[in-house]
Amino acid sequence: MKEQSIGGKLLKGTIVIIFVSVLAKITTFITEAILASYLGTTYQSDAYYMVTSIQYVVYPMLSVGIWKVFLPIYKEKITLGDLDGANGLANKVITNFTIVSVILVAIMMIFSNVVVTIVAPGFQGETKELCVRLVRVSAPMYIFIMAAAVYASMLQCHNKFLGSQIREVASHIPTIIAAILLFPRFGIMSLGYALIAGGLLRLLIELPFVNWGYRFKPSFKKKSQEYTLMMKRLPSALISEGVNQLNMLVDKMMASTLPEGAVSGLNYGHRLTNVLSGLLSSAIATALYPQVVELISLNKHEELSRLMSKILKIIGMVLFPITIACILFRTELVSVVFERGSFNAESVALTSGTFACYSAGLFFVACNTIITNVFYGFGDTKTPMFIGIANLVINVGLNLLLVHYIGINGLAIATSLSACIVFFVRAKLVGKYVKMHWGDILKQFAKVLLASAVACGLAWLAVHFIHVNKYLTIVIAAAVGVAVYLGELYVLKIEELHFVIGLIKKKILKK
Repeated sequence: MKEQSIGGKLLKGTIVIIFVSVLAKITTFITEAILASYLGTTYQSDAYYMVTSIQYVVYPMLSVGIWKVFLPIYKEKITLGDLDGANGLANKVITNFTIVSVILVAIMMIFSNVVVTIVAPGFQGETKELCVRLVRVSAPMYIFIMAAAVYASMLQCHNKFLGSQIREVASHIPTIIAAILLFPRFGIMSLGYALIAGGLLRLLIELPFVNWGYRFKPSFKKKSQEYTLMMKRLPSALISEGVNQLNMLVDKMMASTLPEGAVSGLNYGHRLTNVLSGLLSSAIATALYPQVVELISLNKHEELSRLMSKILKIIGMVLFPITIACILFRTELVSVVFERGSFNAESVALTSGTFACYSAGLFFVACNTIITNVFYGFGDTKTPMFIGIANLVINVGLNLLLVHYIGINGLAIATSLSACIVFFVRAKLVGKYVKMHWGDILKQFAKVLLASAVACGLAWLAVHFIHVNKYLTIVIAAAVGVAVYLGELYVLKIEELHFVIGLIKKKILKK
C-alpha cells in the first residue's frame, strides 16, 4: 500500500510537471525556431548562444544546487510541523543569497571581457566584442534566478509543482517578444535585455502560488543549526551541478575554435535532444526527489530500493526507443523544427549530426540524474561532486581526442560517452546507501532495448518505402513505432508498463 501511495504521489507530480514541461518545451521550440530564423548560424548567433550557454551553466548550478540542499531541510521542518522554523530558514536563505548574487553580478559586469576570454577562447574581433556586451547587459538576470530557485524548492515541498515549474514557460516569453518586435529594429542587444526580463518574470510568476501564509521578511538573525548544515553542504552541491553544466560549455568552448556556425550547430542539437527526450526524465527526477527524502527520513531503505529499481526500468522503457528514433530520423526532426529563414539545408546537416550524437547518451544522462537524488537525499554532496569532476575530465579528454578526427560531432559523442562511463560509477557507489536489484534491471533493459530496435527499425522501413514529405515521415514513423513497441511490451509482459497503466486507471477511477 505504501508503494502504491508513493507511486500515486509520484505519478501526480510527474503528470503536473510533464504538462507544464510540455508547455515549456513548446515555448522553447517556438523560441529556438524564431531565433534560428533571425540569427541562423552566424557570428551573432555564436555570440548570443555563448551568453546563453553561460546562463545554462550558472542557472542549473544555482537552481539545482540550492534545490538539492535546501529542500530536504525545509521539507523536514514542514513534516515535523515547524512551519515557523521553515519560514525563518527560507527568509534567511533568500536574504543572504540575494546579497551574494548582487555581488556576483557586479563582478561579472566589471570583468565581462575576462569571462568571454575564458569561456570562448576562440572568439575574436566583432564576435568577441558582441559577446562581451551581451554578457554585461544580461548579467542582472542572475539576481532573480537565485531567489526563484529558493521559491521553487518551497513550492515543491508544499506539492505545488505547477507553481514551481511554470516559471520555465514564463522565462521565454520576453525573448520571443524581443525577437519578433525589437530585433528587426534594435538588433541583437534587445535579446540581451530580454534575458533580464525573463529572469524577473521567472520569479514573479511563482509568487501567486505561495499561498500558505508565508511572506518574505529580510532576515539578518544569527545563523541556525539548519542553515549552517545547509551552507556546509552547499559548496560541494554547487560544484557538482556546476561541473555537470560545464560539460556543455566545454563543448562550446572547443566549438568556438571551429569554423563559423559550429557553436550554433552544437547548441541547436543539444537543445533539440533535451526537448524531445529530457521531458520525462526531468519530470520524474523533480517529482521523485521529495519522495526519496521522505523514505530516507522514515528509514524505509528496502522500499526506496524497489522504487529506484522501478523508476530506472521506466526510464529505460521510455528512452531506449526515443534514442534510436532520434538517431534514425535525425535529419527529418531537425528539418521540421528548425529549417526556415536563415536556417538552411547546410544548417540542418550541421545540426543533425550533433543531435544524433547527443541523443546516444540520453538514457545515461537521465539515469545519472535519478541516481544522484539518492546521494543528496542522504546528505552526501561530496560523492556527486567527485563524480561530476571525473565526468568533466573524461569529457575534456574525449573532446580533445575526437574533435580532431570527426570535428563537431566528436564533441557531442564525447559527452555521451562520458555520461555512459560515469553511469556505471554512480551505479556502483550508490550501493553504499541502497541495494539496487541490478540483475533484474539489466534483464529488463535487454528486453526493452531489443523491442525498441525492432519497433524503430520497422518505423524506418515504413516511411522509406513510400515517398512522403518530412512532416508525414515523422507522423507515420511515430504511429508505427509506438504501436509496434507497445505491442511488444505487452507480449513481453513488461511489469512497469502494467504498473504505470494501473496507476493511471486508479487515478481516473478515483476522480
